[in-house]
Amino acid sequence: MTIYTKATHGTLSHTEADSNMNQIQNLTGDFTATGDITAYYSDDRLKINLGEITDALEKVKSLRGFNYIENSLAKSFGFEEDANQIGVSAQEVEKVLPEALRLAPFDRNAEGTSKSGENYLTVQYEKLTPLLIEAIKELANKVEELENK
Repeated sequence: MTIYTKATHGTLSHTEADSNMNQIQNLTGDFTATGDITAYYSDDRLKINLGEITDALEKVKSLRGFNYIENSLAKSFGFEEDANQIGVSAQEVEKVLPEALRLAPFDRNAEGTSKSGENYLTVQYEKLTPLLIEAIKELANKVEELENK
C-alpha cells in the first residue's frame, strides 16, 4: 500500500506500508481521509488502571484556548499557513497533563529524539478528552451540590 500526502512545499511525497501499516512513521504536510482514522486502543482488557485524573477542573482552568498565527520561527521550519488558527500551549499542557505531549513530528528523528536539540512539542489533542470528561463530572457534582442546598 502506498499513502500519498501533499508536502508543505507543494510536492507530493509518499511512504510505503505493508498491509499492517507497519512502515508508516512520518508523513509530511496535510493528510486527508474520507473514512475513519483509528489509532492505539481503548479496550480495558489491555490496561492496568492507575486511577482517575484528579483535580481535572483545576487543570482545565489552567489551560488557555487561543487564536494564533504562525511566527517566523515556525515558518523557518517550513510551516506556511497564514490563516488564523486555534490551539493550546504545549508548555501549559505539560504542567498539568504531560502524557498528552510528544516531540513535534518535524523535530523528531528516526530514533525518536529531537533533531534540533530544542525539543519542540506537540499536543495530542485526543488525550485531552479524558481530562475534559473528568472536569465535566467535577463541575456536574458542584452544580448538583448547589441545587441540593
